[in-house]
Amino acid sequence: MEFKDALNYRRSIRDFSDRPLAKETIKEIIAEARRAPSWVNSQPWEVYVATGKTLETIKELHLEFSQRGLPGNSDLPFMHRDKMSPLARQNAGAWSQALQTFLGPDAEQMGSSQITLFNAPALVYLTLPKNTSAWSIYDLGAFGQTLMLAAAARKIDSIPAWEIVKYPSVVKNIMQIPDDKQLIIGIALGYRNQATKINVFYTERSEVDKFLTFKDSM
Repeated sequence: MEFKDALNYRRSIRDFSDRPLAKETIKEIIAEARRAPSWVNSQPWEVYVATGKTLETIKELHLEFSQRGLPGNSDLPFMHRDKMSPLARQNAGAWSQALQTFLGPDAEQMGSSQITLFNAPALVYLTLPKNTSAWSIYDLGAFGQTLMLAAAARKIDSIPAWEIVKYPSVVKNIMQIPDDKQLIIGIALGYRNQATKINVFYTERSEVDKFLTFKDSM
C-alpha cells in the first residue's frame, strides 16, 4: 500500500470484529514502529501487548469498574475540554456534535464501545520511564503514529484511546508493568466491524490555513 493510501485508510475504529490478529503480525508492526524518530536515539518506549485470556481479564475488570462508575485515574492527568485551548475546544465541540448528529438513535454505540474496550482482539500499551525527559512524550507519540500507519498498510485498524489506560492499576498489575514506568497510552488493534455504524463516521480536519503560518521575510 502506498503511504498516502495508508494515511487515508487509518481512522479511529471503535468496534472491532472477532477476526483474530496473529501475534507475528503484531510483532512485525511494532518492529516497523521502531523507525520512529527519537531524541538522541534514546528510544525510551516500552511496549506491552495484551491478547487472549489476559485481554479478557482486563476487559472484564474494565467493564466492572466502568459500570460501578469509578473515575479514571490515568498516569497522565486527564484534561477536560473546558480547560483546553480555544482552538482545541472548538474542534472537540464540533467533533462531538457531528458524531451525535451522525449516530442519531444509535448514539449509545459510543459509550458501549468504550466500556468494552472496542471489542479489540489486541491492546498495545505504550510506557515511558518515570524519570524520562519531557521530550520523550514526542518520541512516544511518533512511535504510536508510526505503529498505526504500519498497521494501516496491512489494512489493520486501530484507535489510540484514553479509555484503554483509564484504570492503570488494573493494567499494570495484570501486565506486570514495573512501578517505575508510566502508562502513557493504549492502542487497540484489529479489523473493523463493517456492520457497526460508528465505524463509518469520518472526522473532518481543519483547513490548513487555519493553523499554518508562513513567514519568509521581515
